[in-house]
Amino acid sequence: MKNVLVIVANPKEDSLSFAIANRVKKVNEDIKNSVEILDLYKDEKRQDFFIYEENAFHFEPTKEMLYYQEKIKKADEIVIVFPYWWGSMPAILKNFFDWNLSAGFAYTYEKGTPKGLLKGKDVKVYTTTGAPKFFYFLNGANRRLKKMFKDQIIEFCAMNLKEFNIFGGIDSGFKGAQKILDSIKA
Repeated sequence: MKNVLVIVANPKEDSLSFAIANRVKKVNEDIKNSVEILDLYKDEKRQDFFIYEENAFHFEPTKEMLYYQEKIKKADEIVIVFPYWWGSMPAILKNFFDWNLSAGFAYTYEKGTPKGLLKGKDVKVYTTTGAPKFFYFLNGANRRLKKMFKDQIIEFCAMNLKEFNIFGGIDSGFKGAQKILDSIKA
């Protein structure tokens, strides 16, 4: 049995992001995995925005950090679901990474070289966008977003990227949503 942590960064509960998160939960629970969905907008431990000048490299972990880091530590698989806004992730997701993937927990430096500390964790990413997927392919945005997640977050912390999915052409009517949901496997 695996522990799966699904992190959702979308303010709308009736969004395709939450439909994806719920589908991930269902397919994993069907095979007896333990699943927790973490709604970054509504979680009781939601964090204020990280201010680098106040926190720099050495600071005491907050009770919120310890809470989220425990969830990350327990997870065998982390699933990240968000809408693709302004060429990146929503600010609340970036803030979650800034606070919780901290030095000493997610990585350290040994002789000036970074060393990831979250070895053995698999990561899947699902993001949705209104523009057609080919638009992001042509302008390089798909490649840029995947590279940022893979190189600068996931592998930097020694985790393993298992899937990276960009679902394009999503409108408020969720055309094609069922096909997307059916493509999600544990």
